[in-house]
Amino acid sequence: MKSSFLPGGLVLAFLVAWLLPEAGVQLKDWGLIPWMVVTIFIVNGYQTNLSELPRSKSFVVAMSVTAVIALLISPFIGLGVASVLGMGAGFTLGLVVKATVPPTLSTCIVMTQLAGGYGAWALIMTLALNIVGIFTIPFMLDLTLDGIGDIVIDPLPLLQKLVMLVLLPFLAGLGLRRIATLDPKHLVLQYLPSTCVILTVWMALSDSSEIFQSLDLITLASIGFAALSVHLILLALCWGVSKLLKLEWKAAIAVILTGSQKTLPVAVSVLTALNLPMGEALLVCVLFHFLVLFGDALLVPYLKRPLNEQA
Repeated sequence: MKSSFLPGGLVLAFLVAWLLPEAGVQLKDWGLIPWMVVTIFIVNGYQTNLSELPRSKSFVVAMSVTAVIALLISPFIGLGVASVLGMGAGFTLGLVVKATVPPTLSTCIVMTQLAGGYGAWALIMTLALNIVGIFTIPFMLDLTLDGIGDIVIDPLPLLQKLVMLVLLPFLAGLGLRRIATLDPKHLVLQYLPSTCVILTVWMALSDSSEIFQSLDLITLASIGFAALSVHLILLALCWGVSKLLKLEWKAAIAVILTGSQKTLPVAVSVLTALNLPMGEALLVCVLFHFLVLFGDALLVPYLKRPLNEQA
């Protein structure tokens, strides 16, 4: 039930935004999207447990290299794929933003555990990359996107907005965990962040409902191909780095999944903070999320054994 809640909710958000956009437009005009983003990261912070912190040298090296791939190299991969495919400014914005954000706070951890990898490595790397990513995202977007179409990136105001929308709420959630008595695994808290993502997507797509009028199978196929290309390149890079570092396979699984997956809530937060028309960009981010989610679910069984044992 929980694993299908977000994908199912996103499909519903698409349909309602397409068929009945008026309510979503009204709620967006009331300024609810930033509050949805803040709620997501307060809950994420509240649910985060920092007690399991790996300290080995191999972990520190692996996390550092993973951060370089996921936060510094990945944006240029997204830009390169968009350029090769000749994507328009809106779709390019979505692909590069999705390539620039850090890994998802939940999916890569769960998938790492299901594949038999080190869950604690995935947890700490994900948390570290999400915090560091707040500071790298504005400047990487400035390097890759500024001047494309009508897109203008001013990194310092964007950094300030991301701190307010993401970092401070996350830290507030960590602080609340120390004093509040509510179980972090309470049913409401398990579904609240996903609900906020769904509502945010609904409101944003409702405000850009005209994009549905121009969508066709060729456009959707192009977006899907671009998303999978970025993800597969990142998977290959992370696998190659794991081989070069001679990581044991359980550690390599954490690096491969953490370095290649991308979080939807932070991507939505970035698009919200940019104050740009985001219908096309948000569509790319959501489709990217779907394809990677299902693609990696198919990949997990093959990661349970090292490649040299699968021959």
